[in-house]
Amino acid sequence: MISALRDLALTSIKMVEERLRLLAAELQEEKWRAVEAILWLAVALGLGALALLVASLAVVLTVWPDPQARILALVGLALLYGLGALGAFLRMRKRVLGEGMPFADTVAEFQRDREWLSSRR
Repeated sequence: MISALRDLALTSIKMVEERLRLLAAELQEEKWRAVEAILWLAVALGLGALALLVASLAVVLTVWPDPQARILALVGLALLYGLGALGAFLRMRKRVLGEGMPFADTVAEFQRDREWLSSRR
């Protein structure tokens, strides 16, 4: 009787574990869908940044008549925008790729439960 209950519990835990693995896989797919949306947002932001750059160029060309100062201003603005874009990209990449598999701790806990029930046969 107790052995049958253990077998039932073991089977139940295996079933729940498989369901959680499926849920984790589905959540992973949703994460990639979100990443795709973020990438399209990045494209939009990049184009906006280019518009800002062109506006900055217009300001630089009209305000400073000295060619050397104009070049320095352009280089400074380009570095500022480039570093900002790089920082935003690295932060997004770290945040998205730094996360582990969803429910990994739960799946590991179910595996420990299954091993414990198997060892008590």
